[in-house]
Amino acid sequence: MNADRAQVREEQADLRAVTNVADVPTVLRRMLGLRLQQLRKELGLTQLEVARAVFASAPKISRIESGMVGLDHRELTALLRHYGLTDPEEHDRYLSLVRLGNQPGWWHRDSDSLPKGFELLNLEAAARTIRCYEPAVVPELLQTADYARAAIRLRYPDLREREIDRLLAVRLRRQRILDRADPPYLWILVEESALRRRIGGAEVWRDQLARLEQLISADNICVQIVGDEVFGQAVAGSAFVYMRFIERQLPDVVCVSQPTSTLYLESPADIARYLDIAEVLAIQAARQSETMERLRALRSRPNGRASSGEQA
Repeated sequence: MNADRAQVREEQADLRAVTNVADVPTVLRRMLGLRLQQLRKELGLTQLEVARAVFASAPKISRIESGMVGLDHRELTALLRHYGLTDPEEHDRYLSLVRLGNQPGWWHRDSDSLPKGFELLNLEAAARTIRCYEPAVVPELLQTADYARAAIRLRYPDLREREIDRLLAVRLRRQRILDRADPPYLWILVEESALRRRIGGAEVWRDQLARLEQLISADNICVQIVGDEVFGQAVAGSAFVYMRFIERQLPDVVCVSQPTSTLYLESPADIARYLDIAEVLAIQAARQSETMERLRALRSRPNGRASSGEQA
């Protein structure tokens, strides 16, 4: 325990010593700017009012929120204080965006101070379109609470219950974007094999499929099931999420998640490649009009497997 506390103090000292958002990769810097903008708007403050309070110009606040310029640790702390963000744990999460972004390349390690999914919480909240390919589980934005808890336990078997609760809370918070008045368009490609896996047990699994049946009736949600014969994992390699944002100054982003790290891609070549993969899978997957029938067939069969006649 003492060693853990010492490590936390050391990391916080590193943040105080040198924290320059200008060095953070573009996505993380702009993600931080979006969150700061959200905090300001929640308080009903104008950029000019904030600028006067923190001794900055209004144009600088605008550039910070758009991710076009950086701010140092002192300026970030002043902004968070002005916005009333005093909880130390929440405060450290913002600073972690800076620390993680300073690591070489786009890979960053998962951090205890930045719960898994916290980055996506901010990116998804700003997204206009989200396209997702998932080979292993029901996509996180569509998971029930019980299914999500079971999936987290499977992926992180060594976590204590308190940490599982923490990750679950972030995941469920991310799902609130689907309840907005202007929700993003969500286009999901999910492997049929993922839907057959009874994660959490038969009851949790059936409730999850029933939840999917409810969600696909929404105009902004498209779910296509990728049959085993499409060999989706051989085409895509791994799960990925593509996002296009409401604010057009933000570049499109592809997020590729691994057990201990996340890759953020925004180069035109990378974006084009992943969109090509999504198109190939969408063409070969079952049509959206078939999704309801396939879900009901999976849920009704004892082994969760559709008959050969029900596969495309």
